[in-house]
Amino acid sequence: MTQAITQERIAAAQAIKRKFEAQGENVADWARARGFSPQHVYDVLNGRSAGRRGSAHAIAVALGLKEGVLQ
Repeated sequence: MTQAITQERIAAAQAIKRKFEAQGENVADWARARGFSPQHVYDVLNGRSAGRRGSAHAIAVALGLKEGVLQ
């Protein structure tokens, strides 16, 4: 089960990266416009951060990688 979730998350992150590229927007600008650290956004997109708590959670929700509430 965990591996299936991981594969879904990887596929979703890759789709988000393609969307950024198709729209001509870069991740760093998106992050700054929303008050996030660009490095933290890259960490979430590249699987180095699970997005369970704090800013990583907020980033994962904002990117659409997981359901949740932004406070």
